[in-house]
Amino acid sequence: MTQSKLRLNTDIRKKIGSLILSHFENEKTTERENFISAKEDITTAYNSAFKIAQGIVSRAYPKDDVATLQTFKKKYGSACDVVAKDSCFYFANTEMAVENERDNNEHFDFKLDATLSGRFSQSDFGLAYFRDELKSAGLNPEINIQHQENRSNPHHTQELDKIKKFLGFNNEDGIYAQWKDKYSLDVIGTSYCRSRTIPCTAKEFDQMRAFKNAKQVFVQSHYTWAEAIQKDMRDITLALKDYKYVKDAIDLCGALGLDINENELQRTAGVSLTIYQPENLASLIKSRRTKQDNKSVIAQFKKARQSAVATH
Repeated sequence: MTQSKLRLNTDIRKKIGSLILSHFENEKTTERENFISAKEDITTAYNSAFKIAQGIVSRAYPKDDVATLQTFKKKYGSACDVVAKDSCFYFANTEMAVENERDNNEHFDFKLDATLSGRFSQSDFGLAYFRDELKSAGLNPEINIQHQENRSNPHHTQELDKIKKFLGFNNEDGIYAQWKDKYSLDVIGTSYCRSRTIPCTAKEFDQMRAFKNAKQVFVQSHYTWAEAIQKDMRDITLALKDYKYVKDAIDLCGALGLDINENELQRTAGVSLTIYQPENLASLIKSRRTKQDNKSVIAQFKKARQSAVATH
């Protein structure tokens, strides 16, 4: 069967869609470069903020005092068990005069599942930071981004559970435990961190706030990149559903700069109505990814699509 007569089916559409997705994920777009840069920045921010936290905590709980209490614990057991490792802290800016003490203190969390603000969930930082590891394990680090509107559906829940197990969220083991150990400090007092607010300077407080903001920026960069790809893949998926022959899909891939060997695809049949022209869709996608004004391209694309529908 010649390429022009080879029909698309569900399996071939999925394979081609997967190849295009991989192509988009490896393409050097502005969004991808911003994400890579933000990951480098957040790694630096974590290490810098942790050094600041070490200074603040060591002033409140001197190492000698911690060592003495640990010695007592070894000697007297649980009665002197008052030193614990922690990765989250309440710091208070003591140089700031306020009527309500809550106005000058804030929670700073170094854990992998630290709470984020806005639309982000507690798992989003870990998904973004360990994205490559998750992809290599066959997991989907964009699962939260793809299901923003409905995170209660079974597919999202099942996939996120697999990710949490891989990262060690549930039992605080594996990657999660290694991360927590790296960013933990000895504190005196085993109750919740909110009950032991630790004083700091105005400069330290601002630096810790900058750290918290850097986490938001990093996770946002992941969302922005993934959402751009998701938007393109919606059009790609619709197009592949409408294409009738493998040649249409291969032409689209070629126009996107992706070479696909027909021998990689199974020669099984499928029927669908072709209403997208490959060159038009490719132009639309490429215009988005190069950040050009794509209004005219979109208009041409819609016109071509409407024309194709009218002729079928």
